[in-house]
Amino acid sequence: MKKTADRLQAVILAAGRGRRLEPITLNHSKAMTPILGVPIIQILLEKFRAVGLKRFVVVRPPDDRDMESLLKKLNGVNELEIQTCVQPEPKGTADALLCARNLIQSDFIISSCDNLYPLAHFQSLVDTFLHQQPSVVMTLCRIKPGGLNKAAGVKLKGNEVTELKEKPGENSGPWDAISKFLFALDRGIMDLLGEVKESKRGEKESQEAIRWLIEKLRPNRIPLGIFVEHYLHLTNAEDLIKIHEHYLSEHKPFTLHPEAVVEERVEILEPVMIEKGARIGQGSVIGPMVYIGPDAQIGSKSRLERCIIYPRSVICDQACKSAEVILGK
Repeated sequence: MKKTADRLQAVILAAGRGRRLEPITLNHSKAMTPILGVPIIQILLEKFRAVGLKRFVVVRPPDDRDMESLLKKLNGVNELEIQTCVQPEPKGTADALLCARNLIQSDFIISSCDNLYPLAHFQSLVDTFLHQQPSVVMTLCRIKPGGLNKAAGVKLKGNEVTELKEKPGENSGPWDAISKFLFALDRGIMDLLGEVKESKRGEKESQEAIRWLIEKLRPNRIPLGIFVEHYLHLTNAEDLIKIHEHYLSEHKPFTLHPEAVVEERVEILEPVMIEKGARIGQGSVIGPMVYIGPDAQIGSKSRLERCIIYPRSVICDQACKSAEVILGK
């Protein structure tokens, strides 16, 4: 029988507060940060659905009413089945999985909510796991300066993972790649989570459980890694601007909502996206790489480039903004 993606679940870890994104995340969680008006967690759900996954488990914070509302709204749309559980405190990825233990009934794909990958990589991850039946398929990227201080080091023989170590540190020996937090996993990892010890920071990280899973199932189930050459990561405001630039350039044409108001002598430098109810004052220059949310008000003779303007923001006359995120009321 051909194995299809719908036998897998997708587990999305979305309980992080996003403190390094403040003040952007003072009014919404990191997972609810909008990209061209769409919460990043919704974009991730749509990517998984596009490669055939329908069953989702979202690990959320206890007090995120906006996320609760969004997930209830999306549940049942396009056959999506979305279940949620609460992680009371963000105490690491293994702790988050423990919170979801009763909802994870099959092998699964796990992802953080703050990394976006090309659709082709999601497809490759799913296909490799289903067809080659490894214990794990890890998303890998090339090592950059400082990377081994922040992520797990991986040693490879071909595409087989031979060693995995959480944050081994610079000058810790020859490593072939670092691991990103997007994996396809055998459900057997759930039986190993209770053995994960807390780090010095008081967190339980799932990389240690993955390492035990690899050793437990080897040699019958070979752990594999696949490289991703391009991904988008959300940590700070500049990251958010770069993600918007990517989506404006690659995924969205120039758009001006028919119910937006653009006054006389406004110059639009594509690509931009101007939402419903926004008003652009006369003599302004907008773009390139600008997103203007619903009901935002841009004063006359303003100049905006590489900016994200949140809904209901107000920008005064003759303002000059570059590479900024402007928050609404």
